[in-house]
Order: sequence, then C-alpha cells, then structure tokens
Amino acid sequence: MRISIDATGLGAPKTGTVVYVTEILREWNADQSIDHEFIVFGNDHTFHHCAPLKLDKRFRLVRSPRSRHLRTLWQQVMLPWHIRRIRAHVHWGTGFVLPLVARLPQVVTIHDLTHQIFPEVHERIKRYYFPVIIGASVKVARMVIAVSDTTKSDLHRLLPDSRTKTITTMLAARSISNEPSNSADAPRTPGDYILFVGTVEPRKNLARLIAAWRRLDRDIRRDTRLVIVGAKGWMVDKLMAPGDRAQGIEYQGHIGDAELSQLMRNAKAFAYPSLYEGFGLPVLEAMMVGTPVLTSDAGAVREIAAGASLLVDPVSEDSIREGLVQLLTDDDFLSRLSVLGKARAQQFSWTRTARETIDVIERSVLHG
Repeated sequence: MRISIDATGLGAPKTGTVVYVTEILREWNADQSIDHEFIVFGNDHTFHHCAPLKLDKRFRLVRSPRSRHLRTLWQQVMLPWHIRRIRAHVHWGTGFVLPLVARLPQVVTIHDLTHQIFPEVHERIKRYYFPVIIGASVKVARMVIAVSDTTKSDLHRLLPDSRTKTITTMLAARSISNEPSNSADAPRTPGDYILFVGTVEPRKNLARLIAAWRRLDRDIRRDTRLVIVGAKGWMVDKLMAPGDRAQGIEYQGHIGDAELSQLMRNAKAFAYPSLYEGFGLPVLEAMMVGTPVLTSDAGAVREIAAGASLLVDPVSEDSIREGLVQLLTDDDFLSRLSVLGKARAQQFSWTRTARETIDVIERSVLHG
C-alpha cells in the first residue's frame, strides 16, 4: 500500500508535532514487517528532522513550500494533484489539515482544539483558519486520530462528525539524547533550579508562572532559579522585566537536545502550568527521567499526570505559587513525585503509538 503523508507543517524547533511525526516514522522504519511505501511531503525543516532517522527505501521525501501562507494554498491545490500523481491508496494528515478535494481514504490527526477552546491565546489568523479547516478535515476524513482521550472528548463535543470515527493513540516520552549518560535509568543530580520547557506563548501560561515566582518570599526561594527554555512564540513581549535576573528568572531560548536532556534531568522540579494541552509531551519527558512535575489540573496533562505530579489550578496565580512553595520546601514530597512520575511515564510507548497509527491508516482503507 502506498501511503501519502503530509508533514509540511513541521517547523525548525523540535515542538510536539515534530516529535510526534519523527518518532512514528522512526518506529515504522525499524519495523520491517510493515510492507508499505511511504511518500512524505515536507519542507526544509521536515527534511532536517528526518535526516537522523536514516529512513530506508520504503520512504521517499518530496519537497513542499516552506512559507506558511503558501503552504496553506499548496495543501488544497497542489497536494491533491501530487496524491493522484503518485497513486496513493490513503493519505495521512499529521497536523489538523487534509486536502479537502482529494478523492481517496484519508486520516487526520487532531492534536488539540485550543483554537476553539482558547482562541484568545492564538494568533489572529489561526483563530479563524484552524476552526474552519479542522472542521472540514474531520468531515472528509474516513478516520480521525486524537492524541489523548481529552482531545477525543473535545472533538465529540465540538465536532459531531467525529463521533463515529475517532480513535485515541496516546503519545510517549522520547529519549531526548542518545548519550548513554542520559538514559532514563541514569541517576539524577538535582540542581538549584526549577525548569520550564515549551514554546514561549500565552497558552503555556508563563505570565502566571512568572508572576507567582516573583511573589515567592526570598527565604523560600533562596538561590533557586526559574529557568525558561523554549523558542519565542507570540504575544510574549511583556513577559520579561528588567529585574527578572535578580529574582532568579533566566530565559535561555531554544537549545539543543543534549543540553535540554541535562537541564531536564538535573532540575529540582519541572513546572508546566499550561492553560490547556492536547497531550503535553514535556510533562511526560520530565516524568520519564524522574524529575518531579508541577502541572495543570486541566486538559490532557491531568489525564497523563494525575496521581504522579503536583496539579495546580492554571488560572489561579495563588495556586501556582502554593505549588512552587511545596516544591521548594518539601524534599520528601519531591522524592515521591520522582518515583511516581517515572513509573507513570513508563506506561507509554512510541512503539505502541506507531503500531496503533498504522493500524488506523490500514483500517481506513480496508473498512471504509
């Protein structure tokens, strides 16, 4: 079977969508029992992320436009033509979007519906484009993949067309670095910092996290720093203040996997009070290496981290501050979270995710 894959939405930073696509391709590449041909459409960033995978002859990459605006047109005009040209049997849209006029079985992955649930935290163009294209893509899809039961529930509530054809395929923690010292079983040496990792954008709720941190008493915070790692997104210009460094707040921007692995492993704790997530990969990655986690009692992070992390109300600055105080003052609690988080994270597997994904794609053809 020839499978067309739209990976054109992958950007330069290694965001959750990039991890999702590359980890599944990695697993398919390693599984020689999968006897399909894969045509992957992607831009320069897609090629860069796929290069380390050393994909075998079953995979072929086809270049697409890099411009976001041009890509939007290309997906609806040129991609259907390419799909006909290569005589694909099925098409998989890895990130929300399907070519609406393509006449073949199609599967679409929906990562979240925050464009509808929290439109105010998205760029203006996304507030209008994504609700429309997601609704249309779900309607034409033969099957829909949700990355969590939370996203599946949101789909059923907001898009009734999804109710009879949505399957949940949970994600997993990736091994951030291939160095042996960074394996999940290596010992932790917690440092004097609490770590945040994620695209610096309003949905990640950094404004409340930073405000809560600034309100900590000096004798509680002591020399502990709040280290913020991630590519700069949008609507974040007012987050940073001249006196932040004096209060132990450090902005490191986007960093490579090896450095991120060390920061993640050696953090005193990981703080991720996101307003809403379709899954929340950084939370699972922190739990996998035994780093205690503070995260939101909302969205999919509650689904994956409840009972193994400290949950706070993401819209309450006081709740986030109280959580930070507990992380900074209760070492026994941190030790319990470390053990519970690692055990929980080990219940997730990219091998299973990849197997379930190819099963959905195959079923969309065989049982349409």
